[in-house]
Amino acid sequence: MSSIKIHIQQDDFSFQPMEIPLGIQLSLMDVLKGNGYPLEAICGGMALCATCRVEVLNKDEVMIEGADDPEMCVLETLPCYTGNCRLSCQIHISEKIDGLKIRIPAEILVN
Repeated sequence: MSSIKIHIQQDDFSFQPMEIPLGIQLSLMDVLKGNGYPLEAICGGMALCATCRVEVLNKDEVMIEGADDPEMCVLETLPCYTGNCRLSCQIHISEKIDGLKIRIPAEILVN
């Protein structure tokens, strides 16, 4: 496997696939921003601001690692916290997230 595919839910509830090469040392936040998704990401990936948060729609279907303590401290303060929210800066690109389905909350996108 030389790449993985993630799926981003659109406004019409369809999914836009994104192919990501393996072996890159980037977070999901970096990849999303690099592909034109206007995440604010104020803290630059330090898990402090939650302006890169995503909702993981299929966390039981992929082997995504759980949030660590610093990330949980931020997530638990969010009004959207449902147990499915994650900070995209803390999700690292690996084979484990192949098939990941996410939704980016409209309120965090920079217009």
